[in-house]
Amino acid sequence: MSKRKINQKDIAESLSLSVATVSKALRGDYSDINMETRARVVNMASQMGYMHGTHHQQAIAEETASLWVGVLILRKLHEWQHTAYFAGMSEKCAKLNVSLVLHYVGEDACGEILNPAHQPPAMRKGELSGLILVNRWPEEIVAELAAKHPCVSVQHTYKTPLDWVGVDEAHGIDALCDHLYGLGHRRIGFFGHCPQVDIARSRFAAYVSAMYRLGLPFEPTYSIGLAAAHLEDKEMNLTGHLEPALKQIQNGVRAWVCANDWVGYLLCRNLMDRGYQIPKDVSIVGFDNSEDNTLGCPRLTSVSIAAQKVGAEALRRLIGRVRHPSSPLLRVMLPCKLFEAQTTAHPPRP
Repeated sequence: MSKRKINQKDIAESLSLSVATVSKALRGDYSDINMETRARVVNMASQMGYMHGTHHQQAIAEETASLWVGVLILRKLHEWQHTAYFAGMSEKCAKLNVSLVLHYVGEDACGEILNPAHQPPAMRKGELSGLILVNRWPEEIVAELAAKHPCVSVQHTYKTPLDWVGVDEAHGIDALCDHLYGLGHRRIGFFGHCPQVDIARSRFAAYVSAMYRLGLPFEPTYSIGLAAAHLEDKEMNLTGHLEPALKQIQNGVRAWVCANDWVGYLLCRNLMDRGYQIPKDVSIVGFDNSEDNTLGCPRLTSVSIAAQKVGAEALRRLIGRVRHPSSPLLRVMLPCKLFEAQTTAHPPRP
């Protein structure tokens, strides 16, 4: 007796999916099907011996092929995220049939990544299917890398069109501003505005939006600028930056949203050194809930981000880009959560 031919209904029943979903996955229509479902369908089709022409056989081969992915990290001193991102990617490797090549590049010589002599061997030999870019790379280097490889950026956006995976900055800043507003603060400043750093721009923009949403006036003098080195390389010298903040504190700005945790601890330490009590005199919040070096300050109220999930989603997005290069560019924003600690309180009485 000849073996019964497997059809799409058999695959659908084995996976508890609709026949329509199976059909879309097998003919390459992925507009409303996530990558894990697609992989399940093509894998099951292969296991059950489903055959439907050379196009389907090619689709199965592409979906199940082993890939090499490069993770290029521009080395900064502020490095806590790197291990968390990489851990998230690593957890997905077996499931996605991916091997990772991790490569650190010094900031001063980052242009050397374009020179084959300084590339990891798999990149030099053309064996990498795509790249995940971590930290803020120079625009011109990103453009050249993206011209040769599918690329996904973690946290930072570029003029070069790339898929992007990060956190919902606006949601996090809203949570922090709502927390301060709920404590009674009506004069709230922003410490760490920096046009060169993407996360500082987006968090500052979210702060401005939150002020208007809460019915509070946006005062440009409540925004204190910092250098990129303060946010990215843990520069400690606040000369020229602290004095404007002190002036606004004396004018009644007793709550500050900081661009990241390091900047928050830096502000906290400098204010404590000048006799301010935190949070009795001034409330301070950060962003990331990441910094181990508290500079001897109370634990910072902040927002926690799921860095491992960001890493995992970056890998998923890159594999999607590799296998479906004509799909639309995506910006994936993952949620963050308020972490209430020891640096916020009701505003002091006049």
